[in-house]
Amino acid sequence: MAYRPFVAAVVLALFAVSAEAQYPNRPIRLIVPAAPGGGTDITTRGFAPALQENLGQPVVIENRGGAGGVIGSDVVAKSAPDGYTLLMVYISHATNPTLVEKLPYDTLKDFAPITLVAHEPAVLVTHPSVPAATLAEFTAWAKPQGDKLSYATDPGSAGFLAAELYKQLAGVKAAYIPYKGSGPAAADVLAGHVPYMWSVISIIAPHVKSGRMKGLAIAAEKRAPGLPDVPTTAEGGMPNFAVSGWYGLVAPAGTPKDIVDKVNAAAQKALKDEKVLERIAASGSQAIGAGPAELDAHIRREIPRWNKVLKAAGIKLN
Repeated sequence: MAYRPFVAAVVLALFAVSAEAQYPNRPIRLIVPAAPGGGTDITTRGFAPALQENLGQPVVIENRGGAGGVIGSDVVAKSAPDGYTLLMVYISHATNPTLVEKLPYDTLKDFAPITLVAHEPAVLVTHPSVPAATLAEFTAWAKPQGDKLSYATDPGSAGFLAAELYKQLAGVKAAYIPYKGSGPAAADVLAGHVPYMWSVISIIAPHVKSGRMKGLAIAAEKRAPGLPDVPTTAEGGMPNFAVSGWYGLVAPAGTPKDIVDKVNAAAQKALKDEKVLERIAASGSQAIGAGPAELDAHIRREIPRWNKVLKAAGIKLN
């Protein structure tokens, strides 16, 4: 009968509205597209318990690292847009369109921005055996080595971008050794297998404080509270050199606005929680808490900014 398709459509629409109204009514999967122990993982774990409390359902963190965040991001891009699979992106989300020739998803079309969670600056750290105590001394040591020198990095991360920008500004020609995450990269610097890296504060602050790494410069306008003895790049003779890692919560494209708004409201509330702020600050990050429009605008600014740096470096990951 002719009215049956119409009735079916009405029933489906009512079901969808009901599902959105009841959201969430089961556990939510939050994918971290990086290895455990990295800046994205640390920030997510400091933030997720309050998000879980505010949403009233378990938020289960799942690390899906590899390929500079592409593997985990692709999982979310292809997930159902129902709010039960979320993704904590980091700066690689804005660099992969340049670094990866054939991304399996569209960065701007396949995700729904929710919240710009936090950011943290990059720091130049070395193994204690490196004969440099300042940024200027490090540059003087690194330049003559050319591409015989190498650094550890997670491709597409804030540390990777800071390292490449530093090379262009300082005239250093070091080769990068890629890792699946900043945590494993830091482990090899600690072991002395690789002499240096640029990394976000949350990864390296404990090692700098313990003396197992040397912190030479922070890529920010001001010194960081977590590492007050580490001078800025401007203090080291390189002004206008600021690189921060950032973390943003997104969902698959097509996620209903009501659900995006609910998750954003829960995230905003979490980022005002004193315990969350303390955890994030202790890791070296600074909470932001900007909403969907601000995160979308931020990503759209970051893509061309780093496209210019990466094209100048001639880097492609595939």
